[in-house]
Amino acid sequence: MYKLLIILTLFISEMGFSQNIDFDKYFKDASLRFDYIHSGTDTSELISKEMFKLEPYWGGTKTKLISPFDYGNYKVVVIDSASSKEIYSNGYSTLFMEWQNTKEAKSVSRAFYESVIMPFPKNTVKIEIRSIDFNQKWTTIYSEYLNPNKDYFINKDKVPSYPVSQINGNKPSDKALDIVIIPEGYTKDELEKFYVDAKRMTEFLLEVSPFKENSESINVRVVLAPSEESGTDIPGAGVWKNTILNSNFYTFNSERYLTTTDIKSLRDIASTTYYDQIYILVNTEKYGGGGIYNFYNLCTADNKYSKEVFTHEFGHGLSWLADEYYYDDEMSEYYDKKLEPREANITTLVNFDKKWKNKLSKDTEIPTVINPKTPNKIGVYEGAGYTSKGVYRAYQNCKMKSNSTNEFCEVCKSTIVDVMEYYTK
Repeated sequence: MYKLLIILTLFISEMGFSQNIDFDKYFKDASLRFDYIHSGTDTSELISKEMFKLEPYWGGTKTKLISPFDYGNYKVVVIDSASSKEIYSNGYSTLFMEWQNTKEAKSVSRAFYESVIMPFPKNTVKIEIRSIDFNQKWTTIYSEYLNPNKDYFINKDKVPSYPVSQINGNKPSDKALDIVIIPEGYTKDELEKFYVDAKRMTEFLLEVSPFKENSESINVRVVLAPSEESGTDIPGAGVWKNTILNSNFYTFNSERYLTTTDIKSLRDIASTTYYDQIYILVNTEKYGGGGIYNFYNLCTADNKYSKEVFTHEFGHGLSWLADEYYYDDEMSEYYDKKLEPREANITTLVNFDKKWKNKLSKDTEIPTVINPKTPNKIGVYEGAGYTSKGVYRAYQNCKMKSNSTNEFCEVCKSTIVDVMEYYTK
């Protein structure tokens, strides 16, 4: 029996489940950035390499190098060439994935500039990009062997020389959640306003559980990078601004959806410091924002709901929480009702056992009827994931559902805590 336990332990370790990958054996204390063009239609996709680039900082964990989460629609995997051992993996999402769900994707092909980072390898590695399809099957859509000691095409340009200031936290980067806030649409004369705005937004975030309980483990830095003009593009109103990140409203014809496709500029600016999460703060009063898991978060600075939007979008970008609001039926096919959604805070009841079922009392009705008299009762409330039928949420209201509350529900909090511990423990 003792020998069997040893064999099982070794097997689990080799499979990467133990998370005990020796960072110093395989990686340098820097980042390898992979920039690529992501193109296709609603049913096809292609990754075309743009470049590999050396970034001087690695802000991520150095102990849990194989991500324990099955989050995101894409995954970067690094495999040691000599041993064929998986030594790093992490999930993320992109705008391309969202675009595939639009009507436009059914008739035309589009291309998006994207980027993903990983710790900088010491020796030859195989780098894979994996994609998950609508049947929740992972497929490798790009792979390449890279020898960092011989490939002289790895871009080693110096990072931009923008000033960086720290406004919260002082823990080592591998023991903290590192957030970098980048200004968009702030001119040189408005950078002082940006600093004040960024500090205000950070205070908003740290007022909300579970971030306020973990504030000492959250490092927040700002990069003082000016734009030529104030504001952002508003195509539907004919407004076009010369800004450093080229952001715009009306993404996929949704007026309030504010994003950028200028990922190269974004990564270049972020590379001036350590970061796990990028937050873009846009200098406008207009309502809007966006959050893409392990890609970037984005919010406007001066809207009356900026506080709520800032934290809501961070729920997407940090923990891949799903939206819990819904429309009548215009996006009823966004989630396949025959499959269990992979986001932690919604369910189709196909595999509810792995969600929050164990948190329910024995007398909880499934589905649970909305009752204004019990607003804080955990249950299974129909309406989530953009559709009113067949997708369920845990609470009647939550920050991922509406701006009428500034609190995450217990299911969302639990998910955020798990992700926070991944970065900080």
